[in-house]
Amino acid sequence: MPPGYQRQKPIRRPKLGPWQGVIDTILADDKARPSKQRHTAKRIFERLRAEYEYAGGYTIVKDYVRQSKVGGQEMLCR
Repeated sequence: MPPGYQRQKPIRRPKLGPWQGVIDTILADDKARPSKQRHTAKRIFERLRAEYEYAGGYTIVKDYVRQSKVGGQEMLCR
């Protein structure tokens, strides 16, 4: 994205939609755990496939987890 660019609409994730609440719950539960015991994006993806029959891809889960952990803030590099 070019510098200063801001999206007009939020990112659509139709395949991830039904599982966003599950991911948010996992991340919220992880906040009470020690940092070494928290879920990685890959582990969340594996749980979605095993426990909830998620059929989407890893990248969309990884991007959602990253956005959730950062809080949707844009990081600036110097």
